[in-house]
Amino acid sequence: MHCPSCHSENLAEAVACSICGRSLRSDETAATPVGQPSPRAGSRRRNANDSDAANENNNPAAWGAYRVALWALLPGVGLLLGPVAIFLGRRAVRGGGDFSSRNRAKAAILLGVLITLTQWLGFALMIYGWSQK
Repeated sequence: MHCPSCHSENLAEAVACSICGRSLRSDETAATPVGQPSPRAGSRRRNANDSDAANENNNPAAWGAYRVALWALLPGVGLLLGPVAIFLGRRAVRGGGDFSSRNRAKAAILLGVLITLTQWLGFALMIYGWSQK
């Protein structure tokens, strides 16, 4: 049996080409390599670019809250951006979205709380140290 793709000779009972791995059947899976799944109608699989684009636009408020929380990690900046990240994260959780968007918003809240507490505690300790001189 000849392979329709690379035209090499294969055994009559072969299902896939021994050279290129393509299916030897003449239906829609002929162009699909043996190790890869064939595309199906209604398949939930997407390529990586489609899923990233869907997650990016799924809940922009969650992405914004998360980015603010990351910027709040900078010393001094977190004094103001930490509470902003908490506020934006709570608003994003209430806004809905899929599971990953809610988790991203919850991560922004957690980071915002931790950053706010540690930076304000550090600021208070600096003031306390200056007053002890």
